[in-house]
Amino acid sequence: VQNGNRKGEAMKLHQVQSDSLCVLATREPNTTEADRFIFAVFLVTKFSEGDEEKEGFVSTTSEYKIKLAPEEAKRMLFWKYHANGKDPNRPVWGQGLHRYFEDDEAAQVLRDIADIKKGAADEELAERFYQHFCKITGINVNALTVPFGALTM
Repeated sequence: VQNGNRKGEAMKLHQVQSDSLCVLATREPNTTEADRFIFAVFLVTKFSEGDEEKEGFVSTTSEYKIKLAPEEAKRMLFWKYHANGKDPNRPVWGQGLHRYFEDDEAAQVLRDIADIKKGAADEELAERFYQHFCKITGINVNALTVPFGALTM
């Protein structure tokens, strides 16, 4: 349910489809917005945009889902990958519960997760996830740039 100017209204999701990457991020209490980190990712297999009465949702039954260990997650700063359109230099969450990533931003996240997972039990899954996402979105892994989020500007 929304807050702010639209408090109490059901939240509608836009631009969500099957095989969208869902990035779960949070920050710990008493930290700054710049400390927000990514702790899990998955490919959406089931979703509903929602409407004025029902909330939108995403879920997965895909093999492509990864949870990061706390020490891994702290290395995946959300604002390294994402920037707000109105003020791209500042990591500000503001209102709303979710943000939309461009496919290249999502691929950068998956590439870095695959790198972090080297030597871990789910290393192979992380690499397959990254390669699969790039294939379905038409991203050339050799041409993928470095992240350009609010923390990198």
